[in-house]
Amino acid sequence: MEKEPKRLKKTEMAPDLEIQLSTPNVTFLFFESIENMKEIKDSLLKGKLQAAVVNPELIYHSDQLLVASHKSLYNHKNNLLKTKTPYTELLYNLFPSKSIRDSLKTFGAQDDGTAAIFVLFSEKNELSEDIKNSVKGSLVSMDKIVDHRNLKSIKKLYKISEDINDEETILNLILSKMACKEFLL
Repeated sequence: MEKEPKRLKKTEMAPDLEIQLSTPNVTFLFFESIENMKEIKDSLLKGKLQAAVVNPELIYHSDQLLVASHKSLYNHKNNLLKTKTPYTELLYNLFPSKSIRDSLKTFGAQDDGTAAIFVLFSEKNELSEDIKNSVKGSLVSMDKIVDHRNLKSIKKLYKISEDINDEETILNLILSKMACKEFLL
């Protein structure tokens, strides 16, 4: 006799659809020529700045940020954060291994950095203006990621062979390593 396949449990829906579907907006702000990175890092450490400040040298494509943002918000909503905030969770989710300390050090604000991607989670984009007013630098298009990424460092971090040069393949390998790190021993 053949066993019946296991069925997924039905998701219990919240009675109020507005609450159920309420998800913060995710905003990316990319700044170049930043003159006050030390102040920004101090504000982050003191909890005055509500954002993730990402080192753009290790971002191959904005899809990395989208995947890490989604995973961070999901973990926050379901009380599954491995770090203290959704912003540090985003940095952790970008990193290919489970080391929280290394993820913050590698992907977080660099003291000597002059470019950074600010990732904000807010209901009404009210934090965007605060960031724009506190950063002494030029706000540029996210398309400029290509100009700042360090391909050699990215390949080393994600353990991608130097022989692989197809952009789509590189991005898929990065996203796969980000998604699968939870299954590593």
